[in-house]
This record gives sequence, structure tokens and C-alpha cells, in this order.
Amino acid sequence: MPLRVAIAGIHIESGTFSPLASLRGDFLTTRGAEMLARYPFLADPEFADIDPLPLVHFRALPGGCVRRADYEGMKRDILDALADLSEPPDAFYFDVHGAMAVEGIADAEADLLAGFRAMLPAGTLVTCSQDLHGNVSAELVAMTDLITAYRTAPHVDVLETRARALRLLLRAWREEARPVRARVGIPVLVSGEMSSTTAEPGASLYAPLAAESDLPGVWDASLWVGYAWADQSRAMACAVVTGTDAAAVKRTAEGIARRYWNARERFGFLTEACAVDDGIRRALESPVRPVFLSDAGDNPTAGAAGDVTAALRGLIENPDLREGRATAIFASMPDAPAITVLRAAAPGATVTLDLGGKLDPVHGSALTVTGEFVSFHEGANPEAVIRVGGVRVIVTGKRRPYHLRQDYLRLGLDPLEHDLCVVKIGYLEPELAAMARGHFLLLTPGAVPPVLTGISYQYLRRPIHPLDRDFTWQPEAELFIS
Repeated sequence: MPLRVAIAGIHIESGTFSPLASLRGDFLTTRGAEMLARYPFLADPEFADIDPLPLVHFRALPGGCVRRADYEGMKRDILDALADLSEPPDAFYFDVHGAMAVEGIADAEADLLAGFRAMLPAGTLVTCSQDLHGNVSAELVAMTDLITAYRTAPHVDVLETRARALRLLLRAWREEARPVRARVGIPVLVSGEMSSTTAEPGASLYAPLAAESDLPGVWDASLWVGYAWADQSRAMACAVVTGTDAAAVKRTAEGIARRYWNARERFGFLTEACAVDDGIRRALESPVRPVFLSDAGDNPTAGAAGDVTAALRGLIENPDLREGRATAIFASMPDAPAITVLRAAAPGATVTLDLGGKLDPVHGSALTVTGEFVSFHEGANPEAVIRVGGVRVIVTGKRRPYHLRQDYLRLGLDPLEHDLCVVKIGYLEPELAAMARGHFLLLTPGAVPPVLTGISYQYLRRPIHPLDRDFTWQPEAELFIS
């Protein structure tokens, strides 16, 4: 008989310093068979023994804390779908990000999984996949039989990781095994701008994981960087190793954690970091084009609101850009009221807008901008382009990333034809990196500042590096046996 696997989850990265609450309407909801698009590998013969039972899945762009009532409603939807199955599943796949924050709940994923566990028969196998920027608590690991995480940032192994989670599940089922998990919380926290696995020390920290997953008695070795902008006790790096040999998984987890701890002083920004005006000046002085500037503190793909105006102000106040002697793209400014105004404008018209400062009034205020209306692009998330001197400003109805060249080309813009491009991001995603001939990190205000030592944390488990430096630490794995 095939293995009947129920699948569900709520997938979001939540920054507790963002004033913009995440609501149910911010989540893409998929139900039943439509969820299977997330798992195309299930069509492979390798997974023929799995009978998928997709329930409900919720996924949102990173944002602030999820409003409690909205979370409870999504949780209830999944529990109802689980209850509606004709018979209990043989196993459960918990498909989440790992850094969700919910108002009034310290460990949202553990709360969610506890709700599922309460409805599942005792002994039901549970597997889980996460983003490597998840914050993995001991409570969560205790409720999973198998857990694994991405091994790349930027994340190019998403499908591979989901497949690995289900491959581990099949192995446990076929071998009638109850895997042992060893977890080590590592008292180190780094910003996303320091955590890319394409550069050191991330590359060397993650490269051995595949081989460590094949050690005798070990099934999987995973390492989480953690998510730095969640003020919670579970926010930290973490190693979890799964297998059947308790001594081997404990030894391996402690080795991975020690390797990470020993590299703590080597973490740094992947490119030069500077203030807004300095970054723009240096980009314009650069002999290469285009130069990308990361508006890092207000990066919506890390949980910020995305409408802080510091970087935009710097662009339009720069003399060379203001007078059109140089050109730039700004991607982007979410502003629904501005979209309403621009929808009614005629191409070439002069428009005056109070941009930004509506979603995140804590870290910035609105900026009055006068420019030429260039184009409007209707859709589920309308977009418009205005020209202010030499700056092309992309305005959107809702927050969204601009990570692909096609995102720009369909608006009639090409970063390769401009001197610089400011994008609300931290490290550059692959297509942006491929276009960039230079790159600077702007230390802008916002909910996800890349310099962690300036953040007023209240709930982190201390001591933790880099907030604390004068302490010693040795890894000691906690074992979990189903």
C-alpha cells in the first residue's frame, strides 16, 4: 500500500520590528490538488509509493508579525481539512519557512505543529522542510521525526529540499525506523546580508553537509543561519542531524555547530556597506556600469514594509541624477494611493505624489516627488513608472520584489542601460548579480537593519554573538527519540 502523506503549512518570514502586520489577505492560499504544483518531483518514479493528500497551504511575502486572529483562522482551515480526510494519514509533511511570528505566540511553527499532532494518531511520521533562515526550537524538533533545510542562499535548492524531506520520510517508512534527532542551538546571529552560501564563510560551512548526511548512521545534516529580525528566544543559528545512530548524530551535530561557532568572526557583508549618499556617489564614480545598490534596511524580502524613502530621497537629490547627467532605476515604492493617481494620468503629464511612509511610518516619512508620468501597467498588482530627472521610479500597488531582469523589461526598463539601480534587497539574487558590474550595500533605515548591534532586542537568549563577545561556548547536542 502507498504511504498516504498529508501536506500543509503556513510559510512566511516575519520581522518583529516591522510595524506592518501580516494579514490573511497577504497570503496566497492553495488547496487540494492545486498544491501539487509545489511538488512536481512527486511525478518521478522515486516517489511512486507516496499518495499525496494536499490539504491547505498558505504562503506570503516576508512581512511583520501575523495578526493573531488571521493566524488562528488559517490554522483552523488546515485542521478542518485534516479532519475531513476519510481516514487519518500515515504521515504528515509540514511545509513551512520556519521564521513565522504571530502576535502573542513565541514559537508559531511549534504551536501550529502541536495542533496537527493533537489530531494525528500517535506514532504518525512527520517530516518538515524549512528555509535556512528559520529559527528552529527544541520544541519543534521534538515534534518532528525528520527535518531538513535549504543549503543555499540565494535559495536555488528549494525543490531539492522539499524532495529531500519526502525522501527521508519514505526511508523511515520503508525501513520501519524511528530516527534520532540531535539539535544544537548556536549562540550566533547574523544578518541575511552576511549569510550567502556563495561566499565565505557560508560556502565552507555548508559545503560539507551533503557528505555529513552520508556518514554511517546519519541520514541528514542540516544547518540554519537563523532569522535575525525576530526578537524571540529561538532566534539563533542551529544544527540538526537526523539518523539512526544516536552517537553518530550527536557527534555530527556538535561538529557542525563547532564549525559554525569557530567561523563567527569571519561573517561580514558580502560587499562594501555605506551610507546612502556615499553609495550613490561611489556608484556614479565607478568606471563600470551598471552598479546595483541594495536598500538593505527596508528590504521587503526580509520582512520590511518596503516604503521607507531614504534611498529614493538620496537619488533624486543627487545633482547628477537630478539634472539627468546620469540615470538610475529605483525598484520599488509600494503606494496604493499613488497608484490611484497614476492610473488616471496621461502619459507625459507632470505629477506630484507623496510617496512612501504609509506602511512604515516608524522608520521614515512620505517624500513629495514631482516628475513625468511614463507608463502604467495594470494587473493584480498594478505598476507605474515616473521619471524624476534621470531617475525612473517604479511605483506599485502592493509590495513586491524585483529580482529578475524581466521584471524591469516588461516595464520598458533595462538596468543594463542605466548607470545604477537601487533595489530593495540585501544580497543580490542570481539574475541581479549577473547584471551587476558593481554592488554596494546601503545602510538604510527600516525594519531589517543589517547591522544587528544597533537593534534593541528584548527577548533573545543571551549571550549571543555579535551582541555579546566576551563569552565562551561549547556545543552540547540535545537528543530527541520518537
